[in-house]
Amino acid sequence: MELQTFVDIDTARAARGVRMAVASALPSPWSEATKALFRVKEIPALVVRSLRPTPELEAWTKVNNVPVVFFDDDAPRSSWAAIVALAERLGGRLPLVPAAPDARARMFGLIHELAGEDGLGWCSRLLMIDGGIRSDGREGFPLPVARRLAPKYSYAAECAVLARARIAEGLALFDRLLADARAAGHRYLLGGAPTALDLYVATFLTPIAGVSDTECPGMLAPVRPAFTHLAREVGGLLSPALAAYRRFVFDEHLGWPIVL
Repeated sequence: MELQTFVDIDTARAARGVRMAVASALPSPWSEATKALFRVKEIPALVVRSLRPTPELEAWTKVNNVPVVFFDDDAPRSSWAAIVALAERLGGRLPLVPAAPDARARMFGLIHELAGEDGLGWCSRLLMIDGGIRSDGREGFPLPVARRLAPKYSYAAECAVLARARIAEGLALFDRLLADARAAGHRYLLGGAPTALDLYVATFLTPIAGVSDTECPGMLAPVRPAFTHLAREVGGLLSPALAAYRRFVFDEHLGWPIVL
């Protein structure tokens, strides 16, 4: 059974079950984590690739961003927390959200440090925008992309310093979490079994770790310099242990190459 089938918008709109719109130009952590949730839980989904916002896509998703997940007649879900909650509610092969409330709250709080506003992913994107604007598109995002994204994510020239600091804090946080897990004899960050946190850590480290043509052959050439720029700016802050953990999660659960 094909777990994730790529279809056009009309096919997805006419279907029931899980459908999602995701980024297709680059391995956006938010989109890749969303696909990972449903893949690891073995919940079939129809997937619509989005190269850029279009009137047709926005009319369906009701937002000008991806990922967006639909289930039957439910309203579309576009926040990472709502998407995680939906995936867990649908069951699938294994649970990815802790049952105990304190552990569940801890997991959602940690994912927020990756996927929330001013989190690791948000600040990484700001540095890629900053690289494009400061270099007239020679580094970071291509200049038209950087200029389009800048107002959407409250970019200002002075934000790059804070973004680097927040990325350093975030990487240190997850490095400590990994060290604590290893010291306790755990295979995963929160215990002996994977949770949504492990999938989010792996996918959100991808831009910082860098991604080769072999690892993600579908990534569009014009946006590769953004990942190169980010890795050059903050890749040295990624510890060997955390980089190895990211690869472990991909090897065990997500698979290679990254399919856009």
